[in-house]
Amino acid sequence: MKLKIAATIPTDILIIGGGAAGLRAAIEARKYGLDVTIVSESKVGFRNNTAIAAGGFATEGIWKGDGDSPEVHLSDTMKAGRFINDRHLVETMTRNIRQQVCDLMKFGCNFRKDDGELIVRQGAGHTYPRSVAIEAHKGINLSKPLRHYATGIGVSFIEGVLVTRLLRSDHRMVGVLGLDKNGQVVVISARSTILTTGGAGQLYLRSSNALGISGDSYALAYEAGATLRDMEFVQFYPTTWGKQVNRLRSYERYIPVGATLRNSREEDILKVRGIDNINSITRDKLTRIIMEEIIKDRGDEGKVIFDFTTISKENTRELYRSGLMLKGSSPEKLPVAPSAHFFMGGIKVNKNGETDITGLYAAGETCGSMHGANRLMGNAIAEALVFGTVTGKMAADKALKMDREIPPSCEVTDGVEMLTELASGSREINLEQLQKSLKQLMWDKVGIIRSQSSLEDARKDIIALWEQLRTALSTDSRQLFHKLKLTNISAVAEMVCRAALVRTESRGSHYRPDYSEENDADWLKTVEISLQEQGMRLTAVPVNQPG
Repeated sequence: MKLKIAATIPTDILIIGGGAAGLRAAIEARKYGLDVTIVSESKVGFRNNTAIAAGGFATEGIWKGDGDSPEVHLSDTMKAGRFINDRHLVETMTRNIRQQVCDLMKFGCNFRKDDGELIVRQGAGHTYPRSVAIEAHKGINLSKPLRHYATGIGVSFIEGVLVTRLLRSDHRMVGVLGLDKNGQVVVISARSTILTTGGAGQLYLRSSNALGISGDSYALAYEAGATLRDMEFVQFYPTTWGKQVNRLRSYERYIPVGATLRNSREEDILKVRGIDNINSITRDKLTRIIMEEIIKDRGDEGKVIFDFTTISKENTRELYRSGLMLKGSSPEKLPVAPSAHFFMGGIKVNKNGETDITGLYAAGETCGSMHGANRLMGNAIAEALVFGTVTGKMAADKALKMDREIPPSCEVTDGVEMLTELASGSREINLEQLQKSLKQLMWDKVGIIRSQSSLEDARKDIIALWEQLRTALSTDSRQLFHKLKLTNISAVAEMVCRAALVRTESRGSHYRPDYSEENDADWLKTVEISLQEQGMRLTAVPVNQPG
Protein backbone atom coordinates (compact mmCIF):
# COMPACT_ATOMS: atom_id res chain seq x y z
CA MET A 1 0.00 0.00 0.00
CA LYS A 2 1.55 3.30 -1.12
CA LEU A 3 1.21 6.27 1.22
CA LYS A 4 1.89 9.89 0.40
CA ILE A 5 1.48 13.26 2.08
CA ALA A 6 -1.66 14.90 0.70
CA ALA A 7 -1.55 18.15 2.67
CA THR A 8 0.43 20.16 5.22
CA ILE A 9 -1.83 22.44 7.27
CA PRO A 10 -0.62 25.12 9.70
CA THR A 11 -2.61 26.25 12.75
CA ASP A 12 -1.94 27.87 16.11
CA ILE A 13 -3.95 25.58 18.40
CA LEU A 14 -4.66 21.99 17.40
CA ILE A 15 -7.27 20.03 19.32
CA ILE A 16 -7.55 16.28 18.78
CA GLY A 17 -11.09 15.11 19.53
CA GLY A 18 -14.53 16.62 18.99
CA GLY A 19 -16.46 16.01 22.22
CA ALA A 20 -17.28 18.42 25.05
CA ALA A 21 -13.67 18.87 26.19
CA GLY A 22 -12.37 19.52 22.69
CA LEU A 23 -15.15 21.93 21.72
CA ARG A 24 -14.93 23.83 25.01
CA ALA A 25 -11.15 24.14 24.60
CA ALA A 26 -11.59 25.42 21.05
CA ILE A 27 -14.11 28.06 22.09
CA GLU A 28 -11.82 29.28 24.87
CA ALA A 29 -8.67 29.34 22.75
CA ARG A 30 -10.41 31.21 19.96
CA LYS A 31 -10.95 34.19 22.30
CA TYR A 32 -7.28 35.04 21.82
CA GLY A 33 -7.63 35.61 18.09
CA LEU A 34 -5.59 32.54 17.20
CA ASP A 35 -6.23 29.97 14.49
CA VAL A 36 -7.91 27.03 16.21
CA THR A 37 -8.43 23.66 14.52
CA ILE A 38 -10.20 20.53 15.73
CA VAL A 39 -9.17 17.28 14.05
CA SER A 40 -11.47 14.34 14.60
CA GLU A 41 -11.87 10.80 13.33
CA SER A 42 -15.64 11.33 13.20
CA LYS A 43 -17.87 14.36 12.71
CA VAL A 44 -17.11 16.93 15.42
CA GLY A 45 -19.85 16.88 18.07
CA PHE A 46 -21.19 13.49 16.97
CA ARG A 47 -20.29 9.81 17.52
CA ASN A 48 -18.52 10.49 20.81
CA ASN A 49 -19.35 9.86 24.46
CA THR A 50 -20.58 13.41 25.03
CA ALA A 51 -23.17 13.02 22.28
CA ILE A 52 -24.59 9.76 23.65
CA ALA A 53 -24.40 10.71 27.35
CA ALA A 54 -27.39 11.78 29.44
CA GLY A 55 -26.06 15.35 29.49
CA GLY A 56 -25.92 15.81 33.26
CA PHE A 57 -23.15 17.13 35.45
CA ALA A 58 -22.51 18.11 39.05
CA THR A 59 -22.11 21.72 40.15
CA GLU A 60 -22.53 23.35 43.53
CA GLY A 61 -24.12 26.77 43.85
CA ILE A 62 -27.27 25.90 41.89
CA TRP A 63 -29.30 24.16 44.60
CA LYS A 64 -31.34 26.58 46.71
CA GLY A 65 -30.61 24.83 50.01
CA ASP A 66 -27.83 25.59 52.49
CA GLY A 67 -24.57 23.78 53.12
CA ASP A 68 -23.13 22.93 49.72
CA SER A 69 -19.84 24.45 48.58
CA PRO A 70 -16.89 23.69 46.29
CA GLU A 71 -15.14 22.26 49.34
CA VAL A 72 -17.95 19.77 50.01
CA HIS A 73 -17.98 18.76 46.34
CA LEU A 74 -14.22 18.31 46.56
CA SER A 75 -14.58 16.15 49.68
CA ASP A 76 -17.21 13.94 48.01
CA THR A 77 -15.00 13.52 44.93
CA MET A 78 -11.90 12.63 46.94
CA LYS A 79 -13.87 10.13 49.02
CA ALA A 80 -15.29 8.45 45.92
CA GLY A 81 -11.79 8.27 44.41
CA ARG A 82 -10.48 6.67 47.59
CA PHE A 83 -8.06 9.56 48.12
CA ILE A 84 -5.63 8.91 45.29
CA ASN A 85 -7.07 11.70 43.12
CA ASP A 86 -4.88 14.73 42.42
CA ARG A 87 -6.42 17.14 44.92
CA HIS A 88 -5.27 20.22 42.98
CA LEU A 89 -7.21 19.11 39.90
CA VAL A 90 -10.33 18.31 41.91
CA GLU A 91 -10.15 21.74 43.52
CA THR A 92 -9.88 23.38 40.09
CA MET A 93 -12.96 21.52 38.86
CA THR A 94 -15.16 22.13 41.90
CA ARG A 95 -14.30 25.84 42.08
CA ASN A 96 -14.95 26.53 38.41
CA ILE A 97 -17.82 24.30 37.32
CA ARG A 98 -20.60 26.71 38.32
CA GLN A 99 -19.44 29.24 35.71
CA GLN A 100 -19.87 26.60 33.02
CA VAL A 101 -23.64 26.63 33.45
CA CYS A 102 -23.73 30.32 32.49
CA ASP A 103 -21.25 29.73 29.67
CA LEU A 104 -23.27 26.87 28.19
CA MET A 105 -26.42 28.97 28.19
CA LYS A 106 -24.50 31.64 26.26
CA PHE A 107 -23.37 28.98 23.79
CA GLY A 108 -26.97 27.98 23.11
CA CYS A 109 -27.44 24.98 25.40
CA ASN A 110 -30.77 24.59 27.15
CA PHE A 111 -31.09 23.01 30.60
CA ARG A 112 -33.94 21.09 32.15
CA LYS A 113 -36.08 23.53 34.16
CA ASP A 114 -39.29 23.63 36.17
CA ASP A 115 -41.17 26.96 36.18
CA GLY A 116 -38.05 28.69 34.90
CA GLU A 117 -35.76 27.26 37.61
CA LEU A 118 -33.00 24.75 36.92
CA ILE A 119 -33.93 21.27 38.08
CA VAL A 120 -31.28 20.09 40.54
CA ARG A 121 -31.10 16.49 41.77
CA GLN A 122 -28.95 14.56 44.20
CA GLY A 123 -26.77 11.78 42.86
CA ALA A 124 -25.19 8.76 44.51
CA GLY A 125 -22.10 9.75 46.50
CA HIS A 126 -23.03 13.45 46.62
CA THR A 127 -23.77 15.05 50.01
CA TYR A 128 -26.18 17.58 48.49
CA PRO A 129 -28.30 17.93 45.34
CA ARG A 130 -26.03 19.37 42.64
CA SER A 131 -26.81 17.51 39.42
CA VAL A 132 -28.19 19.57 36.52
CA ALA A 133 -28.98 18.25 33.05
CA ILE A 134 -29.23 19.41 29.45
CA GLU A 135 -32.77 19.31 27.99
CA ALA A 136 -34.21 15.86 27.30
CA HIS A 137 -31.25 14.26 29.10
CA LYS A 138 -29.44 14.02 25.76
CA GLY A 139 -25.77 14.81 25.38
CA ILE A 140 -26.26 15.68 21.73
CA ASN A 141 -28.14 18.75 23.01
CA LEU A 142 -24.84 19.79 24.55
CA SER A 143 -22.41 18.88 21.79
CA LYS A 144 -24.46 20.26 18.86
CA PRO A 145 -24.80 23.79 20.26
CA LEU A 146 -21.10 23.78 21.14
CA ARG A 147 -20.27 22.76 17.57
CA HIS A 148 -22.55 25.46 16.18
CA TYR A 149 -21.05 28.14 18.43
CA ALA A 150 -17.47 27.06 17.64
CA THR A 151 -18.22 27.22 13.92
CA GLY A 152 -19.70 30.69 14.31
CA ILE A 153 -16.58 32.11 15.94
CA GLY A 154 -14.22 30.68 13.32
CA VAL A 155 -12.99 27.36 14.70
CA SER A 156 -11.92 25.07 11.83
CA PHE A 157 -12.74 21.36 11.62
CA ILE A 158 -10.75 18.58 9.94
CA GLU A 159 -12.95 15.49 10.01
CA GLY A 160 -12.38 11.88 9.02
CA VAL A 161 -8.70 11.96 10.01
CA LEU A 162 -7.12 9.63 12.57
CA VAL A 163 -4.04 11.13 14.22
CA THR A 164 -1.29 8.51 14.13
CA ARG A 165 1.72 10.30 15.57
CA LEU A 166 2.56 13.34 17.70
CA LEU A 167 5.42 15.29 16.12
CA ARG A 168 8.13 16.77 18.32
CA SER A 169 11.08 19.08 17.88
CA ASP A 170 13.47 18.39 20.74
CA HIS A 171 11.20 18.38 23.81
CA ARG A 172 8.40 20.47 22.32
CA MET A 173 5.22 19.47 20.47
CA VAL A 174 5.06 20.99 16.99
CA GLY A 175 2.25 19.10 15.25
CA VAL A 176 0.76 15.75 14.28
CA LEU A 177 0.66 13.21 11.48
CA GLY A 178 -2.72 11.85 10.48
CA LEU A 179 -4.34 9.42 8.07
CA ASP A 180 -7.63 10.10 6.31
CA LYS A 181 -10.07 7.41 5.26
CA ASN A 182 -8.79 7.50 1.69
CA GLY A 183 -5.31 6.52 2.83
CA GLN A 184 -3.85 10.01 2.42
CA VAL A 185 -1.34 11.31 4.97
CA VAL A 186 -1.97 14.75 6.50
CA VAL A 187 0.58 16.82 8.43
CA ILE A 188 -0.73 19.53 10.77
CA SER A 189 1.73 21.93 12.40
CA ALA A 190 0.71 23.70 15.62
CA ARG A 191 2.15 25.84 18.37
CA SER A 192 0.09 24.02 21.04
CA THR A 193 -1.78 20.71 20.96
CA ILE A 194 -4.61 19.45 23.19
CA LEU A 195 -5.60 15.77 23.41
CA THR A 196 -9.32 15.18 24.06
CA THR A 197 -10.30 11.89 22.37
CA GLY A 198 -11.80 10.35 25.50
CA GLY A 199 -11.15 6.98 27.09
CA ALA A 200 -10.99 3.38 25.91
CA GLY A 201 -14.34 1.83 26.77
CA GLN A 202 -14.43 -0.20 23.56
CA LEU A 203 -11.61 -2.29 25.01
CA TYR A 204 -14.29 -4.45 26.65
CA LEU A 205 -16.85 -6.88 25.28
CA ARG A 206 -19.66 -4.96 26.97
CA SER A 207 -19.37 -1.19 26.70
CA SER A 208 -21.67 1.82 26.94
CA ASN A 209 -19.16 3.90 24.96
CA ALA A 210 -19.52 5.23 21.44
CA LEU A 211 -17.85 3.24 18.68
CA GLY A 212 -14.27 4.34 18.12
CA ILE A 213 -13.51 5.15 21.76
CA SER A 214 -10.35 3.06 21.79
CA GLY A 215 -7.66 4.87 23.77
CA ASP A 216 -6.12 6.79 20.87
CA SER A 217 -4.88 9.66 23.06
CA TYR A 218 -3.38 7.23 25.56
CA ALA A 219 -1.38 5.47 22.86
CA LEU A 220 -0.30 8.71 21.17
CA ALA A 221 0.89 10.31 24.41
CA TYR A 222 2.66 7.15 25.57
CA GLU A 223 4.56 6.78 22.29
CA ALA A 224 5.54 10.48 22.43
CA GLY A 225 7.00 10.09 25.92
CA ALA A 226 4.24 11.42 28.19
CA THR A 227 3.41 9.74 31.52
CA LEU A 228 0.10 7.98 32.18
CA ARG A 229 -1.41 7.01 35.52
CA ASP A 230 -4.25 5.06 37.17
CA MET A 231 -4.85 2.78 34.18
CA GLU A 232 -5.99 -0.10 36.41
CA PHE A 233 -9.12 1.85 37.31
CA VAL A 234 -11.97 1.26 34.85
CA GLN A 235 -15.50 2.20 35.83
CA PHE A 236 -18.26 -0.20 34.83
CA TYR A 237 -21.81 1.12 34.82
CA PRO A 238 -23.86 -1.39 36.87
CA THR A 239 -27.24 -1.35 35.10
CA THR A 240 -27.06 -1.52 31.31
CA TRP A 241 -29.31 -3.46 28.97
CA GLY A 242 -30.05 -4.33 25.36
CA LYS A 243 -28.69 -6.87 22.89
CA GLN A 244 -25.17 -5.45 23.21
CA VAL A 245 -25.69 -4.56 26.91
CA ASN A 246 -24.71 -0.98 26.08
CA ARG A 247 -27.81 1.07 26.93
CA LEU A 248 -27.87 2.72 30.35
CA ARG A 249 -30.82 2.42 32.69
CA SER A 250 -30.01 4.83 35.50
CA TYR A 251 -30.10 3.16 38.91
CA GLU A 252 -29.45 6.63 40.39
CA ARG A 253 -32.74 7.77 38.90
CA TYR A 254 -35.03 4.82 39.61
CA ILE A 255 -33.93 3.11 42.83
CA PRO A 256 -34.46 6.22 45.01
CA VAL A 257 -38.12 6.29 43.90
CA GLY A 258 -38.77 2.61 44.58
CA ALA A 259 -37.34 0.40 41.82
CA THR A 260 -35.48 -2.72 42.97
CA LEU A 261 -32.69 -4.96 41.72
CA ARG A 262 -33.43 -8.68 42.05
CA ASN A 263 -31.42 -11.85 41.60
CA SER A 264 -32.76 -15.06 40.09
CA ARG A 265 -34.33 -15.95 43.45
CA GLU A 266 -36.38 -12.70 43.32
CA GLU A 267 -34.42 -11.29 46.28
CA ASP A 268 -33.81 -7.55 46.53
CA ILE A 269 -30.02 -7.70 46.34
CA LEU A 270 -29.51 -4.41 48.16
CA LYS A 271 -31.88 -5.30 50.97
CA VAL A 272 -30.21 -8.70 51.41
CA ARG A 273 -26.93 -6.85 51.97
CA GLY A 274 -28.48 -4.41 54.42
CA ILE A 275 -28.19 -1.39 52.14
CA ASP A 276 -30.96 1.15 52.65
CA ASN A 277 -29.38 4.44 51.55
CA ILE A 278 -28.94 4.35 47.77
CA ASN A 279 -27.07 7.66 47.86
CA SER A 280 -24.25 5.83 49.61
CA ILE A 281 -23.86 3.32 46.76
CA THR A 282 -21.35 4.53 44.20
CA ARG A 283 -21.01 2.81 40.86
CA ASP A 284 -17.98 0.71 41.80
CA LYS A 285 -19.79 -0.78 44.80
CA LEU A 286 -23.03 -1.57 42.98
CA THR A 287 -21.18 -3.03 40.00
CA ARG A 288 -19.32 -5.44 42.26
CA ILE A 289 -22.53 -6.44 44.06
CA ILE A 290 -24.31 -7.18 40.76
CA MET A 291 -21.34 -9.06 39.32
CA GLU A 292 -21.09 -11.24 42.44
CA GLU A 293 -24.79 -12.10 42.07
CA ILE A 294 -24.30 -12.96 38.40
CA ILE A 295 -21.31 -15.17 39.16
CA LYS A 296 -23.16 -16.86 41.99
CA ASP A 297 -26.01 -18.24 39.91
CA ARG A 298 -25.77 -16.61 36.44
CA GLY A 299 -29.12 -14.89 37.06
CA ASP A 300 -31.05 -14.36 33.82
CA GLU A 301 -28.40 -15.28 31.26
CA GLY A 302 -25.72 -13.39 33.17
CA LYS A 303 -27.95 -10.55 34.29
CA VAL A 304 -30.02 -9.39 37.25
CA ILE A 305 -33.55 -7.99 37.03
CA PHE A 306 -34.31 -4.29 37.36
CA ASP A 307 -37.85 -4.34 38.73
CA PHE A 308 -39.92 -1.19 38.13
CA THR A 309 -43.20 -2.66 39.41
CA THR A 310 -42.24 -1.65 42.96
CA ILE A 311 -42.33 2.06 42.09
CA SER A 312 -45.46 3.63 43.58
CA LYS A 313 -48.14 5.02 41.27
CA GLU A 314 -47.46 8.49 42.63
CA ASN A 315 -43.75 8.28 41.87
CA THR A 316 -44.46 6.79 38.45
CA ARG A 317 -46.72 9.73 37.62
CA GLU A 318 -43.99 12.13 38.75
CA LEU A 319 -41.42 10.34 36.55
CA TYR A 320 -43.72 10.72 33.56
CA ARG A 321 -44.45 14.35 34.39
CA SER A 322 -40.79 15.27 34.77
CA GLY A 323 -39.75 13.46 31.59
CA LEU A 324 -37.52 11.02 33.49
CA MET A 325 -39.67 8.15 32.22
CA LEU A 326 -41.42 8.08 28.86
CA LYS A 327 -44.53 5.97 28.41
CA GLY A 328 -43.64 2.70 26.77
CA SER A 329 -39.93 3.20 27.40
CA SER A 330 -39.61 1.25 30.67
CA PRO A 331 -40.81 -2.36 30.79
CA GLU A 332 -41.97 -3.66 34.14
CA LYS A 333 -38.89 -5.83 34.54
CA LEU A 334 -35.63 -5.41 32.64
CA PRO A 335 -32.59 -7.74 32.59
CA VAL A 336 -29.48 -5.63 33.28
CA ALA A 337 -25.76 -6.19 33.77
CA PRO A 338 -22.61 -4.05 34.06
CA SER A 339 -20.67 -2.72 31.07
CA ALA A 340 -17.47 -0.68 30.68
CA HIS A 341 -18.32 2.99 31.06
CA PHE A 342 -15.40 5.28 31.96
CA PHE A 343 -11.61 5.25 32.35
CA MET A 344 -10.39 6.94 35.51
CA GLY A 345 -6.84 6.46 34.23
CA GLY A 346 -5.15 8.38 31.48
CA ILE A 347 -2.49 10.98 30.78
CA LYS A 348 -0.90 12.58 33.82
CA VAL A 349 -1.53 16.34 33.89
CA ASN A 350 -1.17 19.18 36.37
CA LYS A 351 -3.88 21.66 37.36
CA ASN A 352 -3.24 23.56 34.11
CA GLY A 353 -3.84 20.47 31.99
CA GLU A 354 -0.16 20.34 31.04
CA THR A 355 1.52 17.01 30.34
CA ASP A 356 5.25 16.48 30.80
CA ILE A 357 5.82 17.40 27.13
CA THR A 358 6.06 21.13 26.42
CA GLY A 359 3.16 22.33 24.29
CA LEU A 360 1.04 19.22 24.87
CA TYR A 361 -2.13 19.44 26.97
CA ALA A 362 -4.97 17.04 27.75
CA ALA A 363 -8.55 17.43 28.96
CA GLY A 364 -11.56 15.26 29.78
CA GLU A 365 -11.51 11.47 30.05
CA THR A 366 -8.15 11.51 28.27
CA CYS A 367 -6.62 12.59 31.61
CA GLY A 368 -5.85 10.35 34.55
CA SER A 369 -5.45 12.60 37.55
CA MET A 370 -8.96 13.70 38.54
CA HIS A 371 -11.04 10.72 39.65
CA GLY A 372 -8.66 8.40 41.45
CA ALA A 373 -10.06 4.91 41.98
CA ASN A 374 -13.69 5.71 41.08
CA ARG A 375 -15.46 8.58 39.34
CA LEU A 376 -18.35 10.20 41.14
CA MET A 377 -21.45 10.54 38.95
CA GLY A 378 -21.76 13.94 37.30
CA ASN A 379 -18.03 14.63 37.34
CA ALA A 380 -17.26 13.48 33.77
CA ILE A 381 -18.84 16.34 31.84
CA ALA A 382 -17.91 18.70 34.68
CA GLU A 383 -14.25 17.76 34.24
CA ALA A 384 -14.47 18.00 30.44
CA LEU A 385 -15.97 21.50 30.54
CA VAL A 386 -13.67 22.94 33.19
CA PHE A 387 -10.45 21.49 31.83
CA GLY A 388 -11.48 22.16 28.26
CA THR A 389 -11.63 25.79 29.33
CA VAL A 390 -8.37 25.60 31.30
CA THR A 391 -6.39 23.93 28.53
CA GLY A 392 -7.84 26.21 25.86
CA LYS A 393 -6.58 29.21 27.80
CA MET A 394 -3.21 27.70 28.69
CA ALA A 395 -2.56 26.45 25.16
CA ALA A 396 -3.38 29.90 23.78
CA ASP A 397 -1.09 31.59 26.32
CA LYS A 398 1.73 29.25 25.29
CA ALA A 399 1.06 29.69 21.57
CA LEU A 400 1.24 33.48 21.82
CA LYS A 401 4.79 33.14 23.15
CA MET A 402 5.95 30.57 20.59
CA ASP A 403 7.03 30.97 17.00
CA ARG A 404 5.51 28.66 14.42
CA GLU A 405 7.80 25.74 13.71
CA ILE A 406 7.63 23.30 10.83
CA PRO A 407 7.70 19.69 12.08
CA PRO A 408 11.17 18.19 11.47
CA SER A 409 11.30 16.22 8.22
CA CYS A 410 12.81 13.25 10.05
CA GLU A 411 9.77 13.10 12.36
CA VAL A 412 7.40 13.17 9.41
CA THR A 413 9.43 10.59 7.49
CA ASP A 414 9.53 8.27 10.51
CA GLY A 415 5.76 8.62 10.88
CA VAL A 416 5.09 7.74 7.24
CA GLU A 417 7.52 4.81 7.42
CA MET A 418 5.74 3.54 10.52
CA LEU A 419 2.43 3.60 8.67
CA THR A 420 3.94 1.87 5.65
CA GLU A 421 5.45 -0.83 7.86
CA LEU A 422 2.14 -1.25 9.68
CA ALA A 423 0.34 -1.78 6.37
CA SER A 424 2.86 -4.24 4.97
CA GLY A 425 2.18 -7.35 7.04
CA SER A 426 2.71 -10.86 5.75
CA ARG A 427 -0.66 -12.50 6.48
CA GLU A 428 -4.33 -11.85 5.87
CA ILE A 429 -5.88 -11.79 9.32
CA ASN A 430 -9.49 -11.19 10.29
CA LEU A 431 -9.12 -7.98 12.31
CA GLU A 432 -12.76 -8.07 13.43
CA GLN A 433 -12.20 -11.47 15.03
CA LEU A 434 -8.93 -10.34 16.56
CA GLN A 435 -10.64 -7.33 18.09
CA LYS A 436 -13.46 -9.49 19.44
CA SER A 437 -10.91 -11.85 21.01
CA LEU A 438 -9.21 -8.92 22.75
CA LYS A 439 -12.52 -7.56 24.06
CA GLN A 440 -13.51 -11.02 25.33
CA LEU A 441 -10.23 -11.68 27.14
CA MET A 442 -10.32 -8.22 28.76
CA TRP A 443 -13.89 -8.83 29.91
CA ASP A 444 -13.12 -12.29 31.26
CA LYS A 445 -9.69 -11.67 32.81
CA VAL A 446 -9.18 -7.93 33.37
CA GLY A 447 -12.77 -6.91 34.04
CA ILE A 448 -14.77 -6.21 37.18
CA ILE A 449 -13.21 -9.02 39.23
CA ARG A 450 -9.49 -9.74 38.68
CA SER A 451 -6.84 -11.94 40.24
CA GLN A 452 -3.15 -12.54 39.79
CA SER A 453 -3.76 -15.70 37.78
CA SER A 454 -6.36 -14.08 35.49
CA LEU A 455 -4.16 -11.03 34.95
CA GLU A 456 -1.05 -13.08 34.19
CA ASP A 457 -3.04 -15.18 31.72
CA ALA A 458 -4.39 -12.02 30.12
CA ARG A 459 -0.93 -10.53 29.75
CA LYS A 460 0.27 -13.62 27.88
CA ASP A 461 -2.82 -13.51 25.66
CA ILE A 462 -2.28 -9.81 24.90
CA ILE A 463 1.33 -10.48 23.86
CA ALA A 464 0.18 -13.31 21.60
CA LEU A 465 -2.47 -11.06 20.08
CA TRP A 466 0.18 -8.38 19.49
CA GLU A 467 2.22 -10.87 17.50
CA GLN A 468 -0.76 -11.72 15.29
CA LEU A 469 -1.63 -8.07 14.79
CA ARG A 470 1.95 -7.18 13.84
CA THR A 471 1.85 -9.58 10.90
CA ALA A 472 -1.59 -8.53 9.61
CA LEU A 473 -1.58 -7.27 6.02
CA SER A 474 -3.51 -4.08 5.17
CA THR A 475 -4.39 -3.90 1.49
CA ASP A 476 -6.52 -0.75 1.62
CA SER A 477 -7.07 2.35 3.75
CA ARG A 478 -10.03 0.85 5.59
CA GLN A 479 -7.97 -2.09 6.81
CA LEU A 480 -5.07 0.18 7.78
CA PHE A 481 -7.46 2.42 9.72
CA HIS A 482 -8.78 -0.62 11.56
CA LYS A 483 -5.30 -1.94 12.28
CA LEU A 484 -4.21 1.43 13.69
CA LYS A 485 -7.20 1.52 16.04
CA LEU A 486 -6.59 -2.04 17.13
CA THR A 487 -2.91 -1.31 17.69
CA ASN A 488 -3.81 1.61 19.96
CA ILE A 489 -6.32 -0.32 22.03
CA SER A 490 -3.99 -3.31 22.35
CA ALA A 491 -1.37 -1.01 23.88
CA VAL A 492 -3.99 0.24 26.33
CA ALA A 493 -4.95 -3.35 27.18
CA GLU A 494 -1.37 -4.06 28.24
CA MET A 495 -1.32 -0.90 30.38
CA VAL A 496 -4.54 -1.83 32.19
CA CYS A 497 -3.45 -5.42 32.73
CA ARG A 498 0.04 -4.60 34.01
CA ALA A 499 -1.14 -1.79 36.29
CA ALA A 500 -3.77 -4.13 37.77
CA LEU A 501 -1.04 -6.69 38.46
CA VAL A 502 1.11 -4.09 40.22
CA ARG A 503 -1.67 -2.90 42.55
CA THR A 504 -1.90 -5.69 45.12
CA GLU A 505 -5.00 -4.44 46.92
CA SER A 506 -8.66 -3.64 46.16
CA ARG A 507 -9.59 0.03 45.81
CA GLY A 508 -12.58 1.63 44.12
CA SER A 509 -13.24 0.00 40.75
CA HIS A 510 -10.14 -2.22 41.03
CA TYR A 511 -11.19 -5.42 42.81
CA ARG A 512 -8.97 -8.43 43.41
CA PRO A 513 -10.31 -11.24 45.62
CA ASP A 514 -6.69 -12.33 46.24
CA TYR A 515 -6.09 -8.89 47.81
CA SER A 516 -9.64 -8.07 48.85
CA GLU A 517 -8.99 -5.19 51.26
CA GLU A 518 -8.06 -1.56 50.68
CA ASN A 519 -4.51 -1.09 52.00
CA ASP A 520 -3.69 2.55 52.75
CA ALA A 521 -0.49 1.62 54.55
CA ASP A 522 1.10 0.33 51.34
CA TRP A 523 -1.11 1.55 48.51
CA LEU A 524 -1.99 5.18 48.95
CA LYS A 525 -0.14 5.46 45.66
CA THR A 526 -0.71 5.95 41.97
CA VAL A 527 0.77 3.63 39.35
CA GLU A 528 2.52 5.68 36.65
CA ILE A 529 3.34 4.29 33.20
CA SER A 530 5.96 5.58 30.79
CA LEU A 531 7.85 4.38 27.73
CA GLN A 532 11.55 3.76 28.38
CA GLU A 533 14.29 2.29 26.22
CA GLN A 534 13.63 -1.11 27.75
CA GLY A 535 9.90 -0.83 27.10
CA MET A 536 6.89 -0.11 29.31
CA ARG A 537 7.86 1.00 32.81
CA LEU A 538 5.43 1.00 35.75
CA THR A 539 6.23 2.91 38.94
CA ALA A 540 4.20 3.18 42.16
CA VAL A 541 4.33 6.80 43.32
CA PRO A 542 3.01 7.89 46.77
CA VAL A 543 0.25 10.51 46.85
CA ASN A 544 -0.30 13.09 49.57
CA GLN A 545 -2.57 12.09 52.41
CA PRO A 546 -5.93 13.91 52.27
CA GLY A 547 -5.91 16.93 54.49
